[in-house]
Amino acid sequence: MTMQQPAGRRPARRATAGAHKAFAGSNGLGAHPHDFETFRKMDPLEQRRAIREGMEAIIVDRVAKELLHVPLQTLLGGLGLPSSTILRKISKEERLSGAESDRVARVLYVFEQATEVFDDDTLAAEWMQRPNGALGGLGPLEVLDSQPGYDRVRDLLMRVTFGVSV
Repeated sequence: MTMQQPAGRRPARRATAGAHKAFAGSNGLGAHPHDFETFRKMDPLEQRRAIREGMEAIIVDRVAKELLHVPLQTLLGGLGLPSSTILRKISKEERLSGAESDRVARVLYVFEQATEVFDDDTLAAEWMQRPNGALGGLGPLEVLDSQPGYDRVRDLLMRVTFGVSV
């Protein structure tokens, strides 16, 4: 006898090792060296899908170390993500939630834009950490935990691009 799923409800997703490994990195979400580039090249609707499905938790550590060159705790604090939850997800090779993935994606979007503006990924990473008067003395990384903060950072980068005073 098989159980039928109630109408409108999806079955709970199980984190099985096989499914995890098959999905890991296949869509640019954290577990493989070229995942940042893959995510960047995705169509916006593909990015949306990937964010909603949840990125591999290891991407948080990779963004901190490989892109921003900061301790993991610095990135987690800036994004308002709970350390214990994220560290557990990393150690158990789990996925981030959609909301957690969205915050990480914000960092990827801003890092890409800052790299284009400053024409150097090291300068972009430094800029993201540097206190900014237009952000109330906070660094761009510290305000990416909310949509208004993200919008303000993107606006600042556009102003730099077009030479408009901030």
